[in-house]
Amino acid sequence: MSDRLITVRGESIMDLVFESTDEFNQDLAKFSQEEQLIILKEVEHWLPLLLTNSSLRSRRLHQFCQFHLKDNYRSSLYSFIVNYYLRVILTIDEDPLFNRLLITLFKAIESRHAATAYRQVGNSIYQKIIDHKDSY
Repeated sequence: MSDRLITVRGESIMDLVFESTDEFNQDLAKFSQEEQLIILKEVEHWLPLLLTNSSLRSRRLHQFCQFHLKDNYRSSLYSFIVNYYLRVILTIDEDPLFNRLLITLFKAIESRHAATAYRQVGNSIYQKIIDHKDSY
């Protein structure tokens, strides 16, 4: 995936940078070529739109649970609905220093496994800052 520029009404807001983890790439390889293409096209097409349109965002991005993080940090982990059968677990993080949004793709999975994968990714990436007395 290439870097993209987010624009609203013709004005540039910030760069949109996609990164994928090795685990995402391994998951993607398990799908057919057609499914791989669908996943990548949907992510690349919809995420810029979802970031600028809140009514669309609630239809395609979900947080299965709230991770209670220390020091008032907020989770940036989402499940993106590719279609009825497929989901991508990802994070959306703002990098104000470089004026960009970083989207990291962690998992490509069948919808029926989305909640479990979401919790596993969240526990992994937030393991040092989860407030265990308040989680979920």
